[in-house]
Amino acid sequence: MRRSAAVLAAALALALLPGATAVGDSPGASPGTAGPGPGPGTAAEAATTLPGATPAPGTASKTDTAPGAGKVPGAEATDSVSYIAEGLRENPVWISDQVPREVPRSAAPLLARAAERTGMPTYVVVTATDRLGAPLGGSFLDDLHDRLGRDGLYVRLSESGGEARVHGAGGPDGPDGLAAEAAMRAAETELPHDAGPVVLFQRFVEILASGRAVERAEAAEAKASRGWEPDWMYPSDDEMNDRSLFTGALATGVPLSVLLTVRLVRRRRGTLRPRSGRRTGLVLLAAASTAGAVTAGCWAVFGTPPPRPVAQPTGAELGARVERVVEGLARSPLYVDPETAEALAPGDRARLRERIAGMDVPVLVAAVPMQDADESAGDGEVLVHSLHGRIGRDAVYVVADTGSGTVDIVPFGVDRAGLGTFDLPDSFDGPGSSGSDDGLARVLDEVLQYVEDSPRGQSSVYYAPDPPLAPADEDAVQSLFAGDLTPGATVVGPLLAVSFLGVVAGVLFVADWLRGAPARGPFPSARNRPTTGLLRRTARKSTAALARLLAERPAGPGADAAAGAGEGEPAAARARRYHGLATALLEARGGSGSGGNGGADPVALVCAVVLAHAGKAALTAKGSAGADGSEGKKKRRYTPCRLNPLHGSAQGSRKTGTSSGEKRPVQVCAACASSLNTAPNATARLVLHLPCGPGGRLVPVQELPGPFAWSAGAAVRVGAVAQWAQERLGDAAPGSSEGPVAPAVDLSK
Repeated sequence: MRRSAAVLAAALALALLPGATAVGDSPGASPGTAGPGPGPGTAAEAATTLPGATPAPGTASKTDTAPGAGKVPGAEATDSVSYIAEGLRENPVWISDQVPREVPRSAAPLLARAAERTGMPTYVVVTATDRLGAPLGGSFLDDLHDRLGRDGLYVRLSESGGEARVHGAGGPDGPDGLAAEAAMRAAETELPHDAGPVVLFQRFVEILASGRAVERAEAAEAKASRGWEPDWMYPSDDEMNDRSLFTGALATGVPLSVLLTVRLVRRRRGTLRPRSGRRTGLVLLAAASTAGAVTAGCWAVFGTPPPRPVAQPTGAELGARVERVVEGLARSPLYVDPETAEALAPGDRARLRERIAGMDVPVLVAAVPMQDADESAGDGEVLVHSLHGRIGRDAVYVVADTGSGTVDIVPFGVDRAGLGTFDLPDSFDGPGSSGSDDGLARVLDEVLQYVEDSPRGQSSVYYAPDPPLAPADEDAVQSLFAGDLTPGATVVGPLLAVSFLGVVAGVLFVADWLRGAPARGPFPSARNRPTTGLLRRTARKSTAALARLLAERPAGPGADAAAGAGEGEPAAARARRYHGLATALLEARGGSGSGGNGGADPVALVCAVVLAHAGKAALTAKGSAGADGSEGKKKRRYTPCRLNPLHGSAQGSRKTGTSSGEKRPVQVCAACASSLNTAPNATARLVLHLPCGPGGRLVPVQELPGPFAWSAGAAVRVGAVAQWAQERLGDAAPGSSEGPVAPAVDLSK
């Protein structure tokens, strides 16, 4: 008697053990793995103690409302809740085998570890679709709790989002329930749409564990109401192309902008030096280093997209659903996916199977949800060919998408011609929709009628479509150094650098204007710090302009006398002499201080410009002596600006500082006088600087030997300039002012 009582007590103890332990229920359960199940010989007792469990043979469960939903071999699930509840009995993390590209089943330990932080028993369900039925009349998670019969946190995740419900500890409307719902709302709002179920659940747990779920949800929803959206987590190929273009533009645009801006500033400050091989090499090295640093920075910021949270699916995980459908079609010509079991009622299934059995052509129908995350990447034809390859039986294969509303039909080796993809009617909106419950049944009836009505004949050959990309290739992103990197570096970058230089030049111009801009004079090329090349071009243009004026006047003493009463004779003769000296200076070769550019040195080029300006002034009677006007009134002699002889004629006297520090009155042009009136200490910016110092260093022209030195007096005398040119040229100087007019200088030289 005592032995029988002990056996009965042991049996009752085994019967009271649960089939699975939720994450966080028992420290002895391994996260993400099935909990301890009933021992051998106790299946009946264990089944009767778990609400919603499938009774063992010969037993019945008082709470089971969906008979046949268990794992009895050959049994078929008639509702998705019972099917998923059976999976949760084995493992509190249940992942559908229909989303291997997004969440392979190997991700269960990740979800289980995250669930341990919730502080309550947690059941996580990752489904292929969010259109899941609720046969008990509530929401899916409520019905799932009723079938499983265990309190805790229930979370459903799918490609479109998630939901969370708490049962027990106050229920869904208690503090824990409200916090869980707020944490899911916050996680969905904070994360981009491509984050995926695993990242969504991890963020959900992090928000829930923080104790500030409601505040986080309100803050995120407030930002979203103002139009804020999170950036995509994983860049597309188009976005990587944009990043490559941006990287290339920065890699060349930044160094070029720095080089051009430095050159502009040094030119304005008078510190620009002629080129040298060593300095050019250093500049190029600095530019290359800058480009490398910019490129490395771009790579660090957005060249390495975040890794995927889960490992790539294995071949077994990718083929799990195909194997399940193949096994189902081996038992029956109609297979309905258990996750969308509500799509076909038991009576409709029996009727459709009977109709298929009576057809004169073999037909195999698989009603499953199709989406991008499944093994076929949402392509029904790919699944059809996979099924045919595994089954190896000639028949009309039909794959009906229980969610999107399309049917794929492919005949293999049957005498039916003209069969192809069949479009579902617009009235069908998937299982659990607001339409009639017989939506899919009606569609499959139409499909079978379509097959029956097809004419007999040789069926078309349907080649297998291209297989979808492997998950690793699908997740791979384009390299930052591919795509539009080259156009960005060769086109966009230089354009940005030139645009930036224009902006800097405009800002500097406005700043100079506000504080009193340096004088430029009436001549467009009269810069205060010109290069030797610019001086040569300016001298050529000025000399050519004087030659054109001389060509318009008669040449020779007789022609000058014919002008009457000596009119024009001194002016024309002086202009010809100045033109001859200027031309000779331009044609002279060598000379010190040439800056390595060849030809006349910078001082000689300034003298050529001054002589050409003086000759033009003599011919046009502007400030010349000896060029009589109609009234015989003597004009003031032409005098160049003392600060910058390139500016043209001096118009007045202003006190200015010299290199010795003393201030003296000098003859300056109108532009320099205006600048000195605005900024009395602007002499250093107004003085002409020439690249005549060691290494091409810029030196004020007044500090160089020649007719422009401070020692020459308060004004520059054109006669002294002509005498300096005559002495410099020596035997090469023109010998007579009576000779023919010198030809105009070729501007193309």
